[in-house]
Amino acid sequence: MSEQTNIKRYKVKDTWKDYEVTLEVNLDRLTVERAGLINSFWTGADDRREEEDGDIIRTVVRLAGLEVICEMLEDGGAEFSSSCNAYPARSSTWALQNKEGWGGKIEGDEFGWCGIRVVAADVQVPNFEDLALVEVAL
Repeated sequence: MSEQTNIKRYKVKDTWKDYEVTLEVNLDRLTVERAGLINSFWTGADDRREEEDGDIIRTVVRLAGLEVICEMLEDGGAEFSSSCNAYPARSSTWALQNKEGWGGKIEGDEFGWCGIRVVAADVQVPNFEDLALVEVAL
C-alpha cells in the first residue's frame, strides 16, 4: 500500500452506554462524492447529514461507527486498542466494508472502497450483574 498522508482518526461514542469505536479514515478515498453515495444508500440520509451540520464526511464516519458498534453488540461485544493484536480490528473493518452499501474490500488496502478502517473498540454487552429485575403490575 502506498504511503497515506490524508488520514484522520475519529472516535464514535454512544453517549448513553459508553460504547465507542475508533476509526481511521483515508480522506483521499472517502471523498465528498463517495460519502454522498454511501449516505444516500439508506433512507434518512438528509436527517443524518443535518445531524452533522451538513458535513457529509462526518456523517458517514458517524454512520460507520454505528454500523461497527451494532455488529460488535451482535457478536457479544469487543474490546481492543490500536496497540493490540490487529486481528479484531481487521475483522471489524472487513465486516463493515463487506456490508451492503460500503463498497467492499480492496486487495492489499486496509481502508477498502469506503476509506474507513477500525483501529480500536470498547463495546461491552451487559452482564447478568448489570441488569435489574422489577415486577410490574398487570
